[in-house]
Formats: sequence, structure tokens, C-alpha cells
Amino acid sequence: MKTTINFILRHSAWICLILVSILLLNPIIAEFRTLLLITAFEAVALFLSGISVYVFTKIDFINEQSYSVLGYIFLSVHILTGMTVLGVYLAQFGG
Repeated sequence: MKTTINFILRHSAWICLILVSILLLNPIIAEFRTLLLITAFEAVALFLSGISVYVFTKIDFINEQSYSVLGYIFLSVHILTGMTVLGVYLAQFGG
């Protein structure tokens, strides 16, 4: 029971961001809708980073402990998320 409560408290921030962004994703102003979409994508990026770090620390991929690899995981997930947001923005306002 304690682990379940810890899991919910640890991941409640990005879960709330996703839910609020999805609920408010119906505004009329397109720029505000894009901002909410960016917030939802960022929350998903935090979720994916958390899963990546969990898998990386549970399975020993490298022989020695290196914290820079965890930073590169975080950075790469957010760069890919940024590219996705840019693609969505260009698809919405490009044509």
C-alpha cells in the first residue's frame, strides 16, 4: 500500500498536467491551444524520461556508473518531444 501511494505522489505532477491540458484543449485561440498541446507533450516527455531512467537503472547497460548518460536520456527525450511539437505547430499553422 505504501508503494502505491509513493507511486501516485511521485507521478501526480505530470498526470495532472496531461489531464488539465486535455480538458482545456478546446479553446478558440489557436496559440493557446498550441500552448496546451506543448504542455501535454512535455508531460508525456517527463513520463517517457521517467520510464527510460527506470529501465536504465534496473538493467545494467554499462559496467560503471555514469550520471551523464541519464542526462543524455533526459535531453534526447526532450529534443524529440520538441521536434514533435514543432511538427504539430507547423501542421496547424503552416497551410
